[in-house]
Amino acid sequence: RIARLVAWLLHLSGRHTGLACQAGLFLDQRCVDASDCANWEAGQRLLINRAVQAAVFENGADTILRTGLPYDKCQVGVVTDLGGAQGLAEFDITEDDQMFKVMRSQVDVVLPSGAAVLHAADPRIADMAELCDGEVIFYSVDPKAAAIVSHCAQGGRALYVRQDQVVLATGNSEAFLPGLGKLGAWRERRGLTEEALLAAVGAAWALGIPLNLIGAGMEAFETTPKTAGSAE
Repeated sequence: RIARLVAWLLHLSGRHTGLACQAGLFLDQRCVDASDCANWEAGQRLLINRAVQAAVFENGADTILRTGLPYDKCQVGVVTDLGGAQGLAEFDITEDDQMFKVMRSQVDVVLPSGAAVLHAADPRIADMAELCDGEVIFYSVDPKAAAIVSHCAQGGRALYVRQDQVVLATGNSEAFLPGLGKLGAWRERRGLTEEALLAAVGAAWALGIPLNLIGAGMEAFETTPKTAGSAE
């Protein structure tokens, strides 16, 4: 769902956007392949499409281990959790702690001009910050997460929740995300978590999408994707 949120915001910003995720392959919000496309092959289909100006990829641990990332470098990399070790025994992975070495690959490929968006609630993910060649943006529902407190004290950017709203912090400066109402109502209508929302907003913020467009876009987001044959 995070990948779909990010692709939606990129689409609203005026870029022809491709998305490869578990829900399918999308071009400008149109589903052109409804099979699971969170894989290397689907990612390559996006990268060779000359009409695509921005591409969003969902990368699970299984895909990373089996075929690798479909790209060598990226502008923004997001790491949300280190779960999913179950089912990876063929790669000699049986515990979630081993997932660090797998998921760090998403941080390793971030360009110096880019950013890693990391879930600060997990100290293991927070530790990936030192692996990033670019900027780091932390997110957590809890504004008192240790990584966020330390990061903001050093002038870094972070996102968290206060008064049922998204807070964007740069150092000691804070601002509510404009255009988006209370998170409780948003979450109830769309069935998505606050963590997913924060991760997507963080990625859009890192990509330089205007904050008022991010807020309005999140408010307008629909969870049911369109198929290639559906009407406007």
